[in-house]
Amino acid sequence: ASRQISAAQRKDRDALLNEAIRKLSDEFEAKVQVVATTHNVTQEKVKKLLGGHKYYQNPRGTQLANAIIHDKAHEVNEGRACGEKLTLQQIQGLARADPKYQDMTQDEKDELLHALTEYRALKNTSVRATNSAAARDVQSTLEHIFKILDGLALRTGVYVCLFATRGHVYDSSQPFWYGTDNVMDFWEDVMDLEPDEIVRKMEQWAC
Repeated sequence: ASRQISAAQRKDRDALLNEAIRKLSDEFEAKVQVVATTHNVTQEKVKKLLGGHKYYQNPRGTQLANAIIHDKAHEVNEGRACGEKLTLQQIQGLARADPKYQDMTQDEKDELLHALTEYRALKNTSVRATNSAAARDVQSTLEHIFKILDGLALRTGVYVCLFATRGHVYDSSQPFWYGTDNVMDFWEDVMDLEPDEIVRKMEQWAC
């Protein structure tokens, strides 16, 4: 009974905090709008000057200039040792001077863009060479996801929980859990399970 009372008190306290945060966020947006209108600039510029930043970005579009550099880099650096490869600045200079990139047909442009798109897709989905590299990839990617979810919870009040564990015994990634607000109390109060216990069993199952 005392545990249920404590959970109810936490829920009420968190609800008040969430309401206060949402109110603060609304007031902030209103003040940003006033400043932007007064100085005839966009709200995004005001937020940028304040030091704010977005937690997510749309993927950068594939541009022809990038595709040309990628093609030239593959041409001049293939087979070279790491210390012997040309720099980006050198590659850009060679690409500008190369007549084959001048007056290209649409098919030639599309071919270069397609090659770069395939390269990026392969790079994003390829298996990391070492366990430590895989662990760094996991940590970096999930930290980015957590920031997105924290922002989403702040804006909308949504509840999200996430459990993650390594896929085999040779991985160096540590199992962990994440939750917005007090959502992890659900597992303890309703399911009578500790999050640490859940993720530990999940690791045993996966490995």
